[in-house]
Amino acid sequence: MKQVVRLGSRIIRRGYALLFAFVFIFYIGMALLPARLMLNGHATAAAVVYKGFHFLCHQYPWRSWYLGGEQPYYPLKGEPGIKSIEEASGMALAEIHPRAFYGIPGMGYKMAVCQRDTAIYAAMGLFSLIFFLSRNRIRRVDWKLWLIIGVLPMAADGLWQVASRLIPVLTARESTPFLRTLTGALFGFLTCWYLLPTLEQTLRSES
Repeated sequence: MKQVVRLGSRIIRRGYALLFAFVFIFYIGMALLPARLMLNGHATAAAVVYKGFHFLCHQYPWRSWYLGGEQPYYPLKGEPGIKSIEEASGMALAEIHPRAFYGIPGMGYKMAVCQRDTAIYAAMGLFSLIFFLSRNRIRRVDWKLWLIIGVLPMAADGLWQVASRLIPVLTARESTPFLRTLTGALFGFLTCWYLLPTLEQTLRSES
């Protein structure tokens, strides 16, 4: 019995990073699912999945990726060759309820999480897979690098958006899909780079 327990413990220790990778990749797959359901005419099922993600993301349509439409995203303000959310939907911004608006035919349908969250969890899944393939041997990133490269850029990008709308003297600013994706990916990748080796060190010290 003890040998079975030890074997199970070794399997878990060896494979927990792969489990994390699966969970993060599964999360992204589920976030993609409602858009695919909408494209295939399963609006009721799609709505259930969208609502299931309400507690995990703000789901702003102008900060999300779209599937099956003429553009991969629709910002608040139009860009050269890119329609704004109002131009593409034919609706005024005040008429668009962030969580109730999924998209329309031709425009495509949004993912269940925003661009930044998509990047965060995709990067977490990627690092978890790399860590597993390294046989859990990657050393932990220095906490200062995690803070400076992983945390601060995302915090600055997100908080700047919020502050520019709450403080009258600041010019209103909306981030871009590139910045949301970059800062989210850096945060997700470096966070896992810090946490998984830390977990590995803890497990080794207890064995």
